[in-house]
Amino acid sequence: MFFAAAASPQVRNPLPVPDIPGYKTLKCDFHMHTVFSDGQVWPVARLSEAWRDGLDAIAISDHSGGGRNRAVLKPDLNVPHQLASPLARQLGLLLVPAVEVAQGLTHCNALFIKDANEVDKMELLPALRKLRAQGAFILWNHPGWRRAPVWYPDIDAAHKEGLIDGFEIVNDKETYPETFAWAEEKKLTLFANSDVHATLEEQSPGERRQITLVFVRTSDLQGLREALDSRRTAAWYRDDVWGSEEHLQALWQGAVTMDPLRFAFSAEERSFGLRMRNSSAIPFRVRVKDSPGWLEFGAGEIPPERIVFSPLRIGKEAPAGHHRIDLELEVTNLHVAPGRNLVVRLPLEIGVSR
Repeated sequence: MFFAAAASPQVRNPLPVPDIPGYKTLKCDFHMHTVFSDGQVWPVARLSEAWRDGLDAIAISDHSGGGRNRAVLKPDLNVPHQLASPLARQLGLLLVPAVEVAQGLTHCNALFIKDANEVDKMELLPALRKLRAQGAFILWNHPGWRRAPVWYPDIDAAHKEGLIDGFEIVNDKETYPETFAWAEEKKLTLFANSDVHATLEEQSPGERRQITLVFVRTSDLQGLREALDSRRTAAWYRDDVWGSEEHLQALWQGAVTMDPLRFAFSAEERSFGLRMRNSSAIPFRVRVKDSPGWLEFGAGEIPPERIVFSPLRIGKEAPAGHHRIDLELEVTNLHVAPGRNLVVRLPLEIGVSR
């Protein structure tokens, strides 16, 4: 079906995101639906959308119990994965077997399952126990959907049994930054997922779909699972990324280069330009956090896959001589902890002559 229209070739957005030391970065979406529950597309459509949008791995997580098409389609929730698997292999995408289970407003996705039908129409906690027995990785979906994003008793009970491994800080167009603390407090893995039901149209640069960045040792299902278990993820939506300081620092260093870093100012030349090259699809918003009072740096946004030429100026009060300065920059859209953004240092050598 993907290649059915020969006159309409498919085009992939490479969506470059740097690998980090020791790991390859995979772009993933672990929450989406098809006609086999309450979605509006055939399973292979999710693969073509993901390939087009530059993703490396997805999970089709139709609802346990099926949906409005149950009377028409075979009520077998292993079928979506089976139907999508051949195209996943052709496209080189990783396809994770998954199912969504729910009770009331509490919904959870189980990834790396063996049999989705085993929990058909079961209540949440018994279903999670069954799925854990299959070896599933379990995440809490949309904790702020139709209610405040707080740690609810039913989730607490599941977590105390060791049945919750992660949560969505981003679901569809909803973000829950107030939940970020759970990642460290409760040792949970961060996710940003689309929860798409309708056709997912090609995203404009200002929209950017929801993506879970996973830092894997090996680009296969085993490597993906190991990374999720080890909590090596970051959640990316539009311009914002949430993750550990270690991982976001490495993403910044892999994506952004700056030059030159040596300057010779004089009475005649008091302004130079510094080139900031962003090789990734992630934009970076930068502001000066700390610098000498006599030095002015024109920080701002570094758009995706662009080079920004930013002015570096000295004031008349700049002391003569040779100065080694670590210019402290805050990357305001890379969030490393509740209320705290990534801080990076730009090492400059500045000579000032009169």
